[in-house]
Amino acid sequence: MIPKKRELCCSFMLLVIGFSNCSRDSSPEGVADAFLFRYFVELNQRGALEITTGLAAKKLQKEIELTQSVRMTPDLDLAKHKPFLDYELVKSQRREDDSVTFFYEVTIENPDGEDGKREVVVSTAQFDGAWRVTNFDTFLK
Repeated sequence: MIPKKRELCCSFMLLVIGFSNCSRDSSPEGVADAFLFRYFVELNQRGALEITTGLAAKKLQKEIELTQSVRMTPDLDLAKHKPFLDYELVKSQRREDDSVTFFYEVTIENPDGEDGKREVVVSTAQFDGAWRVTNFDTFLK
């Protein structure tokens, strides 16, 4: 059976989108954005851990260890406590050692009404051909 023109077009578009996402995730900004999304928006420390190394990985492993008992609470509803977050890249700084640091402004709107702003600094570097988050810090703004 010969695929219809529309099916070919849709398949091609999905392929293009897939490749563009792969190339974006393999860039320094792409991995920093993915980290921010997993860590702050999804509240997914384990997912964020997958794209880290060094000090960033140690920080996340410690957080996971410290929050394990809370996350095991049977009636815990993370969605109920999950804030709305919006973040914007303010600037980036490339270093001579081929690492890149990103500075984000994060706006947090909590369900309990306590809103705030944070500055988040995410450092990235390339290891074995893949960009990884090497460190991250959050500061009150």
